[in-house]
Amino acid sequence: MIRNTYLDIAENDLQYLESVLAMGNTFYNQLAVQCQQVAEKYLKGYLDKIFVDEDVADLLRKHNMKKIASKLNEMRAGLELDTIGLAYLSDFHYDARCPGDDFYNVTKDDFEKCLSVMYDTVNKLRKEFGNS
Repeated sequence: MIRNTYLDIAENDLQYLESVLAMGNTFYNQLAVQCQQVAEKYLKGYLDKIFVDEDVADLLRKHNMKKIASKLNEMRAGLELDTIGLAYLSDFHYDARCPGDDFYNVTKDDFEKCLSVMYDTVNKLRKEFGNS
């Protein structure tokens, strides 16, 4: 059973993504969205965990990973989360899964960049703040 926290759900999402990748899945749109979801939930999880005395509800309700990462970077100067990479990854939340003018077919190269940004984010957060 998954506990009801951002970090537990993020870890479950990461394990799911890794199991899908291990099977050789090449549905890059869905994989890119999953990378975005993992990164966002990890960011929100650590934001929620670290800023207990500050109101961060607005950041937790929105999907702006760049702002969340900037807030965490302010707290820990050496963290250096890639805000540009996270802004890129944020676009996949809608553009890779919803029809419209901004719909985007994710390529293998796009997905590999998404995966790289996601792992960079997760690894930096784990190293700085611990695994959960």
